[in-house]
Amino acid sequence: MIKIECCGLTATQTKDIIDKNFADQVETYTDPDMIAARKVKNKEIDYYLGSCMTGGGGSLATAIMVLGYGNCLVVSKQGNCPNEKQIRHMVYSGNHKAFGYVKTHTDIVVPALVKALVDKTEGKPE
Repeated sequence: MIKIECCGLTATQTKDIIDKNFADQVETYTDPDMIAARKVKNKEIDYYLGSCMTGGGGSLATAIMVLGYGNCLVVSKQGNCPNEKQIRHMVYSGNHKAFGYVKTHTDIVVPALVKALVDKTEGKPE
């Protein structure tokens, strides 16, 4: 079972989406950004999902500071919400541990992102 920290402006909404759709595959947590990022760095948690107004600032900035830019990925930006196939490709294209997205994209991004993370963890092909 993978462990995901839900952070940022839609942390509760993100947690609810994951708990509803992936309860048997994912454990969710809603620690503050700094604590969540440190838990990922210490390998207590597998992934960090952070929502903010822009997708690349706010919540993801803490993860970038703690985990380093190369371990973080901006999934969606203002005016650019990728589809499920694009999100899956992003996940499979790297070994990122933290993901940022625009808060208004939560309902679209989170299910696709978590599905891709679960599948990648289980070794399923892209």
